[in-house]
Amino acid sequence: MSNAGNLVLTESQAACLIALRHREDSQATVAIEAKLAFAKTTTALRALARLGLAEHNKKWHATSRGKACRFETVPDRVRRNTGLPGPNGRRLLELLDRPMRGREIAEKLQITPQKVRELLINLHALGCVNFGDPHAPSWIVMRAGDKASLLSCDEERVLSAIPREYATDATKIRLAAGVPESEALQILERLVIRRFVEVSDGPRRYPVYRITIAGLKHPQYSQSARRAQAPRLPVESDRIRQVLSTILNSGELRIKDVSNALRIPNQSMNALMQYLKRKRLVTKNGQQLHSPYSLTAQGLAALAEMTRRQAA
Repeated sequence: MSNAGNLVLTESQAACLIALRHREDSQATVAIEAKLAFAKTTTALRALARLGLAEHNKKWHATSRGKACRFETVPDRVRRNTGLPGPNGRRLLELLDRPMRGREIAEKLQITPQKVRELLINLHALGCVNFGDPHAPSWIVMRAGDKASLLSCDEERVLSAIPREYATDATKIRLAAGVPESEALQILERLVIRRFVEVSDGPRRYPVYRITIAGLKHPQYSQSARRAQAPRLPVESDRIRQVLSTILNSGELRIKDVSNALRIPNQSMNALMQYLKRKRLVTKNGQQLHSPYSLTAQGLAALAEMTRRQAA
């Protein structure tokens, strides 16, 4: 407190308070948000607690006074060598020649995961490293300046849930990844933008997602993750697969031609084609009574998936 009674905080205390005004968080996440070393964050949070501006109950959060108060800031006390990594920090940076997980760093440096997390937070405060997920600094980390595209925890789970063999829908993906539906859709949009995933119209007229070559080659694509199941098809009978395949092989066919090729009574084939037309798997090319039919985009997708499942 200044002599005039105004609230005065150091720059580190102010940075922590601003971070807590956004949301409650762990000390590690506050340190990352405020870009402070772990020990400095500890000191700042304790000072805020003494001033009645922050509280700790499983996580740190700003009090009502902390959310509403106005304050002035003063510089932190300058200490020697605070802008340089320590010996352990330099060892970690030398090791970090590619994106790595915290557990791998701990094994190679033969230190505890807790010590790795503290070192990473300190290096982040110095601008030396970047995190894939600020809420999980040990999930995956890389040197600042590394051009690799890191994924957060949830992004990695969603990407790894997409199978390489077939396309599937968002519902199947979110169930395999274990993330809420709203988050899964947002993550899929980001993965599409980054070209790790491609989206197209599925056989049931809603989007399906397929992993790209870039997604398969991403270092965070887990080979052992649970994969999403294939979506349910609008049609599944072998007779329908034969009808769609016959039409595809010729490009377009009249009902009579399909009936003759598959030896199906003309009346049954006419009813089946009307059913496929309602399912939007085939379309009539012309207005005449005996105009030929061809496959729609949904029909092509359904046939491709039915063929894949038969061969599996």
